[in-house]
Amino acid sequence: MRYRVVAIGRLKRGFYADACRHYQERTRPFGRLEVVELKEGRGPDAAAVREADSTALLAAAEGRTVCLDEAGRSFDTRGLAAHLDDLELRGTSQLSLLVGGAEGHAPWLRERADEVWSLSPLTLPHELARLVLLEQLYRVETVRAGHPYHRDG
Repeated sequence: MRYRVVAIGRLKRGFYADACRHYQERTRPFGRLEVVELKEGRGPDAAAVREADSTALLAAAEGRTVCLDEAGRSFDTRGLAAHLDDLELRGTSQLSLLVGGAEGHAPWLRERADEVWSLSPLTLPHELARLVLLEQLYRVETVRAGHPYHRDG
């Protein structure tokens, strides 16, 4: 599976940037993982910014689109690994995972995406959501490869 993480906003130097780079590097042996950072949208109000961000996210997506939203479908790690196996068996080779900015996603983007996933029922800052996503992609790929990183409790 090839992953394209499309995110609103650039990670500044520091903890989040370092941690995200760490998981990107660790995922490299298991497949392609690309992170595309988009400039935050502008507008007179939150709704206009949300529209601009959502339009930019969709324009940068390739392949099957997954919108990340706290109201989306939840998986445990093994369940996500099985879901990705199933997608590959059905011919999916690339996922674009869309990480919104501070204003979230426009409703039409959630409806238009092929899937909507939740990383947590909590609302996460977009920097933290990106870090959690990258770690989980690494974890899922280790499960799929039979690597011992993930341990069931």
